[in-house]
Amino acid sequence: MPHRFGRPVRSNHLLASFTDEASRLREFAPPFRFTSFFSPEDTLLCLCASEAALAHARIPGSAAYTSHDGLRIADLTTGSGLVGLHLLRIETGSTLLALDVDPVAIETARGNAEFFGVHGRARFDCIDLWSETIVEALAGYRPHLITCNPPYVPEPKAGSLQLEAGAGEDGTAHLMRAIELTTAVRPRALSLSWCSLSDPARIVRETEAAGYILNSLFVVAIADGEYSGSVHDYLRSLPNAYISESDATIRELGPDGSARFGYLLIAGEFSRERGARQRATESETAVQRLCEGFAAHGVEALINPIAPIPVRTWILDRWDELRLRASLHGEISMATTPA
Repeated sequence: MPHRFGRPVRSNHLLASFTDEASRLREFAPPFRFTSFFSPEDTLLCLCASEAALAHARIPGSAAYTSHDGLRIADLTTGSGLVGLHLLRIETGSTLLALDVDPVAIETARGNAEFFGVHGRARFDCIDLWSETIVEALAGYRPHLITCNPPYVPEPKAGSLQLEAGAGEDGTAHLMRAIELTTAVRPRALSLSWCSLSDPARIVRETEAAGYILNSLFVVAIADGEYSGSVHDYLRSLPNAYISESDATIRELGPDGSARFGYLLIAGEFSRERGARQRATESETAVQRLCEGFAAHGVEALINPIAPIPVRTWILDRWDELRLRASLHGEISMATTPA
C-alpha cells in the first residue's frame, strides 16, 4: 500500500512549491547514504544551479559536444557526494574530484559512488578548504566546473556552531575561500550556494571581481531551522542579514506554528567571461534588492522579481519540507498528490 501524505493546510498560492523540483533527487533514496547533517533543500537548490552551469562548463564553441567528451568537475564541501554524483550521472564521460574536511563524509561519498557504479570516475579526498593541499589538488586536476554548497550560518564570537553549519561571523567564510580558489585554477564555470543571512550581494560582487558573471539565480523562501534559529538574535544585529519576521511570512512558511522567521536560500551559476562588468553590477544590485524586498514584504517580493538575468523562485513551507525529507528516506513518493 503506497504511503499518502496529506497536508493539514492548503499550499501557498503565491509561489510554486520547491517540491516541484524534487524529481532530481529520485535516485538518492535508500540505499544511498547521507551524512549526519544533510539539508535536502540546500542540496536540491545547488543541483538546480549546477545543472545550469554545465552548459558553460562544456567546451566553448563546440557545437558537436556530447556528454561523452568529458568534463572535470570539482565539488568542494561535498558531504555525501550527492551534487557531484548527480553531475557524473548526467555527464557520462566526466570525472569528479570531491573534497571535504570530514573523513566520515568522504567515506560515505565513496560508498555512494560505488552504489552508483561511478567510483572509477570519482576521487574523494579529505582536505581542509584552507590548506595549501587543496590548492595543489585543484591545480593538478584543472576543473572545468567547481561546485560548492557550504555551511552558511553566521556565528557569534561568543559561541561556535557545529562544523557543518557555522561559516564565520558573517556566514561567508567558506564561500570567500571557494571564490579565492577559483582565481588559482580558473574553471570555466561555478555553481555556488548561499543565503540571505550571509551578505548575499557580496557573493556576487566578489565572484565578479574574480572574473565571473552570474548567468541565472535560484531562490527558495524557507523557515528558520535548527542552526539558523539558534542565532536569531545575532542575525538581527547584522547589517547584511535579511530575514522576514512578519506575521504573514511566518504563517506562510510555518503553518504548523513552528517558524520564528523566514529567509532565502540562494544558488547561482556563474561563467568566466570578459567585458561583462556592467551586467555583473546589475546582478549584484538585483540580489540586494530581492533580499531587501523579502525582509520588508515577505514572500510577495519573490513574485516576478526584476533582474537582468533569469531568476526562479519557490517556497518551501514546513509541511513540504517534511514531505521532501520523507521522500529521501523512502517513506513517501513525491508523486503523491497533497491534500
